[in-house]
Order: sequence, then C-alpha cells, then structure tokens
Amino acid sequence: MVVKPLFVVSTGDGRSTKKAGMRSIFSIAIGLAALTGAAGASAQTASFTDPQAYCRAVGTIDAPDRRFTGHGVPDWIQATFLSPQEIAAIKAGRRPDYGIAWRCVQGEVLACQNAQSPSCMKPDTDRTPTAAMRDFCRDDKAALPVIPRAVTGTARMLAYDWVCRGAAPAIARETPLDAQGFVAADWKRVGPK
Repeated sequence: MVVKPLFVVSTGDGRSTKKAGMRSIFSIAIGLAALTGAAGASAQTASFTDPQAYCRAVGTIDAPDRRFTGHGVPDWIQATFLSPQEIAAIKAGRRPDYGIAWRCVQGEVLACQNAQSPSCMKPDTDRTPTAAMRDFCRDDKAALPVIPRAVTGTARMLAYDWVCRGAAPAIARETPLDAQGFVAADWKRVGPK
C-alpha cells in the first residue's frame, strides 16, 4: 500500500518534498498522541469524596491533596471531638469553628482538633533559642523559670518546652512526635461509628 502525503511542504529553496511532508505529519501525529495521552492520564487520576477510601488509596500523606474532592470535614470525624449539638452550632454559625484537621497514616484516617492553638501543625523542631528567649532569660525580672508561649512564639507549636537555666534558655522537655513529625498525642485514629 502506498501512502501519499496529505500536503506538500516547501523546503525553503523553492522546491517541495514529499519527505518533508511525511516528517511534518509524523511530528503532528506524535504531538497529538502526547496531548491525548496526557489528557487521558489526568482523566484517569482517581478522586475521592470519602476520607477512608482516600486514605486507603494514598497510604500516608500530611494533608488531603487535590485527589480528595470532598467538602469540609465529615460529621463522623468531627464527632470524635464535638457533640452533635456543637457540630450543629458550628454549621449554624453560632459557635466558632476552631478547625479539625485530618490526614492519612498507613491507610487510616487520623484527626486532630486545633482548638485555639495551632496544635495540628508540625511543630517547630529548631533547637536554637530565639533572641526573645535569650532576652527573657537574661532579664532580672523574669520570675518564672519556664519561658511562656508569648515569648517562644505561637505561630507554630514547639517540639520542646523551654526554660531558663540561669541566664540561658534550655530545652526542658521534648514533645513526642510521630513518624511524620506531628505531635503524637494530638492525633487520634478515627472512623465512622
């Protein structure tokens, strides 16, 4: 079978060539295949509305990504921390929603309530005292040996409790973290009841 080119391409020197035309068709075909292959791959990316199915599929992830297409935090996750009346009050706007976060660990759903602090975030593990901590410990008026959060900072939880040992800040206690670097005690395995 003889394949005739659909069009003839000029070579730039005034001549036309069927060979150049075939190369152009081949290039267009490769481009179209790449485009339709990429579109097909993105169309095949699974999406999930149920946190349990999502976690079983992704295994371990710090926070839901674009594959989770559900809305908000399901009531069964909120029920781990809140009563049905509290959930209803949040939905009605009568109570502040301090936020409940969830993530996946080894295919299971873990949840955490932020309350009024950023406790569900990965804590700061920097072991270097800040200038504010050093100033606090050097201050003669510092009656407390514990460095308060107003001094250590509240943007993120700290992985350590800081104290003043003389005029220098020191780590008094380390907070146990899980394998992903979150405060282990703040996260609970959850499932619908």
